[in-house]
Amino acid sequence: MNESKPLLVPEVDELLHKFTELLTGEATEERVEMVKVWALYTHMQKAMPPLVQHWGSEPAHQEAKAKIREIVEQIKQWNQEKNNR
Repeated sequence: MNESKPLLVPEVDELLHKFTELLTGEATEERVEMVKVWALYTHMQKAMPPLVQHWGSEPAHQEAKAKIREIVEQIKQWNQEKNNR
């Protein structure tokens, strides 16, 4: 059921892989997915803070909010480790 859809702009996928590599030190599929979540959530926080605050305040979204927080912290850690090499 999880069929792969053709990408709208395949070059953006390549750009995302390179961005992930430069940001975290390597571009594994898991890291690329984490960077997607991080980038989208960060953008939404800046573009529509009230929406993100409302979403995050809903009890049904607490687990997802905590997972996003973990992803953000992990990306920060990988970036710091990469920069310290």
